[in-house]
Amino acid sequence: MDINNGIIHINEFRILNNKHRYYPNDKFEIGSATYNSQNYYDIPLKYDIYKDILIYRPQESEAISIELIHEKVTAFSINNKKFVYLNNIYFPMMQIKPGYYEENISGKNFIFYIKHHRNKREILKGSSVFYEFDNDYEYLLEKNGTFNKISSKKDLIKLFPEYKRKINDFYSSSKKILKSDEPLFYEKMMTYLNNETANNPSN
Repeated sequence: MDINNGIIHINEFRILNNKHRYYPNDKFEIGSATYNSQNYYDIPLKYDIYKDILIYRPQESEAISIELIHEKVTAFSINNKKFVYLNNIYFPMMQIKPGYYEENISGKNFIFYIKHHRNKREILKGSSVFYEFDNDYEYLLEKNGTFNKISSKKDLIKLFPEYKRKINDFYSSSKKILKSDEPLFYEKMMTYLNNETANNPSN
């Protein structure tokens, strides 16, 4: 199969505290992928967030895993989340960093994306070197054919000025979630706005 073509994946980092580079974890999960215009279902996958590479394990092999060619993976689903490949070829007016983005909410009036990152930290323990990978995120919202970076309440109000009061209220009532789980906060915020805009088609 075409999906078996690629380079062998090697995890060269020794980690601490289970802070690894993969999504959703460092084990393979059953998922699906569109690779070189061909759909593949029920295949073992994991997403290397640090390198932004999708990894596939041939089902006949327990020891070998393959890094799929980046540009040939147009979409994949893993852990009930859908990821799509975005770049400036498709959206030349927006300086998008090419890569995989989680299509978190596909609403009636907008699409909300989350870009997952893992930042590497080197830790010395005696004469040994270990690593920890910390989560980091970017947020994009496609509305009316334009991509917009979301990094603050101000950005959301600019895009949805008619919902300024409701956005302020949501931030005020959800401070704990914003602090403890930023992606979940934005998912709830955008779900709320999607419901509001869907119920008010004139907005």
